[in-house]
Amino acid sequence: MVAFFKGDVMGMPDETGRPTLLVRMTAKLKGEVRADTLESFRRAGGVAYAEMQRAEALRQKLADEGANLWHVEPGVSSQLLCAWNAFVLQSIGENLLDADYSADPRTVGYVPPVTHTQVTACFDEVEPWSSRARQAAGNSSLDLSATLRLPADLPEWAEADPCPLPHLRGMLAAARAVRQHAEVALGVFEASVQDAEKHGRDLQRLRQLAAEGSTAADYAEGLLEADPDPNLHEAIEERLQRALEAFYHLGQLTAMPSLIARYDTGGQVAATPAPRKLATPDSSGFDPWCLTSPRERATWRKDPRAHQSIKELWEFDPDPAATLRIQDEIDAAFAAKAIDYARNGSGSLLGSYFCCPWGAIYVVRRPVTINGRRLRQGQQFTYEVDADEVPKGGRFVRRLIVGTFAPTNDVEYCDPDGEHDF
Repeated sequence: MVAFFKGDVMGMPDETGRPTLLVRMTAKLKGEVRADTLESFRRAGGVAYAEMQRAEALRQKLADEGANLWHVEPGVSSQLLCAWNAFVLQSIGENLLDADYSADPRTVGYVPPVTHTQVTACFDEVEPWSSRARQAAGNSSLDLSATLRLPADLPEWAEADPCPLPHLRGMLAAARAVRQHAEVALGVFEASVQDAEKHGRDLQRLRQLAAEGSTAADYAEGLLEADPDPNLHEAIEERLQRALEAFYHLGQLTAMPSLIARYDTGGQVAATPAPRKLATPDSSGFDPWCLTSPRERATWRKDPRAHQSIKELWEFDPDPAATLRIQDEIDAAFAAKAIDYARNGSGSLLGSYFCCPWGAIYVVRRPVTINGRRLRQGQQFTYEVDADEVPKGGRFVRRLIVGTFAPTNDVEYCDPDGEHDF
C-alpha cells in the first residue's frame, strides 16, 4: 500500500458584503479563498489584547512587590500563562492576514489556503485561552498545570510548497511582535529572581531558549531582506516556525517557572536519541534502499523501474550524508518507540509514501524532535527526498511532510528528466 498527503481547504461564506467581480476573479486565479469569517474572529479575538494588558500590569506589580514567581499562588501563574498564549495566537493570525492583504490589495478579504488554514487554527484557540486567563484572575487557587499539558504547543503548522512569500512575511512580523514581549517578560522575570544560585540552571535554560528563538528569527529575517528564491522558502519557514515556537514556550515558562525543570528534562518535547550512522554511498556497507519503508522494501526491490529511480536519486544527491542524517534520526526515534508505523481508520498500515524513495508513513507516539522539527503525539509524517528539480537548477529536497495521509494507487518514480510516470 502507498499513501499520499491529504490536505483540507475551507471556504467561508461572505458576511461583510459581496466582493466586486474583479476581486473575485483575481482571487480565483490566485487560488485564494475568502477570509471574511476569519475577520469576524479577528474582531472577537481583540479580548486577547485586553487580557495581555492585565497580565503585564500584574507582572509589573509582582515585580515591584518583589514577589517570587516560583511561590506565587497558582492562579497568578495560570493567568499570566493563559493571557500570553491568547496574545501570541491572536498576533500570529492577525499578522498573517495583514501581510497577505498588504502584498496584494486587489484581493483584500481573500488569502491563500495555507494562510486560511493556519489563521483558523490560531484563532480557534484564542477564546479558550482568554477564558482560562479570566477564570484564573478570579480564582487564585486555579492551577491549570494540573489539568493541561504545559507548556502548550502552537497549533500544527499548515503545509504548502512553496510557502507563499506574504505568508512568510506575516510569520516574520508575528515573530517580531512576540519576541519583543517575550524578551521584556524574561527581563522582568530575571530581575525578580531572589535566589539566583538556586535557580541558576533554570535561568540558563530560559536564556538558551531565548537565544534559540532570536537566532532563528534573525536568520529568517536576513533571508527575507530581498525577495528570496522559492527554493529558500522552506528554509525560511522552518526557522520562523522554530522562532515562534521558542518564544511561545518562553513566555509560558516565565509565567509558570515550575514548568522549567520538566521542560529542561524533556517532559514536553522529548529529545531525539543519539542516532546511529547509516553508511554513505562511498562505503562498502551502503544500502541504497535505506530510505524506503522497511516493510515494503522487498516489494520495491522487485520493480526494475524502482531500481533505476533509487539509483538516480543517489546520483543527484549533492550531500548524501545530510540525507542519511535525517533518516538516522528517524530510525533512532523508531527504535526508541517514540514513533511507529501509521495506520488508517480501520487499523490497516498505511505503508509507504507514493513517491520515490517510498519512505514509511509514521505516527508520533510521544513528542520527539527530528531534523530540528518538534513533532507532537498523534501527528503523521513521512520523509520526502526528491531529486526531480536538480537538473533544472532547482534544489534537492529533504523534508518532513506532516499531515494526514490516505491510501492511493498512484506511484511516482524519481524522474530528473521531468517526465513523471504513475
